[in-house]
Amino acid sequence: MADKISITICGDGGCGKSSITLRLVRSQWIHEYDPTIEDSYSVTRTVDGLPYFLSITDTAGQEEYRGLWTAATLQSDAFLLAYDITNPSSLDSLNYFMDMINLEAEKRAENAQRRRKEPQGHNAIDIGLPPPVKIVAGNKCDLKDGRVITSRDGLEYARRHGCGFMETSAREMVNIEETFALLVRRVVEARRLHYQQATAAPTRPLASRAGPSAHTTALPPTTADASVKGSHEAQTRHRFWGFGKRARNTVLVFNRSEQDLEKYKGEVSTGDKKLEARGSFSHRLCCFG
Repeated sequence: MADKISITICGDGGCGKSSITLRLVRSQWIHEYDPTIEDSYSVTRTVDGLPYFLSITDTAGQEEYRGLWTAATLQSDAFLLAYDITNPSSLDSLNYFMDMINLEAEKRAENAQRRRKEPQGHNAIDIGLPPPVKIVAGNKCDLKDGRVITSRDGLEYARRHGCGFMETSAREMVNIEETFALLVRRVVEARRLHYQQATAAPTRPLASRAGPSAHTTALPPTTADASVKGSHEAQTRHRFWGFGKRARNTVLVFNRSEQDLEKYKGEVSTGDKKLEARGSFSHRLCCFG
């Protein structure tokens, strides 16, 4: 069964939204301009070897009809924001639609955060909607002589608003299929990431064995820490050498008789604990500390 993906096409009037839609759905090019209030289409496309059912909504671009945008329209998985490269005001007109889509994205993020905090049943997981996908399309790229908005300007606008960018031509069938394939891929990726975040178990900091006063984050050492560490090491060396003075030369074990002991008595250096032995017999020097 094909996954369903809802796509809303928006933009200023006369930028070619209906032409893009009909090129995709019917492979048809219409030259006459007929203002659209809202039309819905459906088509099946195979992207990366998988079938997808595309539900496309062609919305009104005229300012007097923009109030007809319903809550259902904002629930779309993706938005294609089209402008006319020969009309400089058509790019600025996208700001209105961009603001509405961004508000919807914030609403979805708040709902997702609220759902993660709420307890879920064992068999039901409500993950909500992923963030909407946005792509800016500069249409009528075949009209090179009438171009006013450069490709760089369109790309910079898309980057500022976190959108993908394409240039299309409904008349010449340029990047029509590619644009909708890009929308599908980005929706699939957004759903995958949203599902991972929604179903991931909340992470909790591990309790330290040192007790509640132990730090959970390693901080850089301070001057006070260095002085305490140096004082501790000095005390350790003092205890070590103090005990070594008392223990030095207290145990001297030879594998020979007491005559050997008298013979080599005093040949142990008490300053550096070095045994200077003359002869071939084996010996052991046991020193504490």
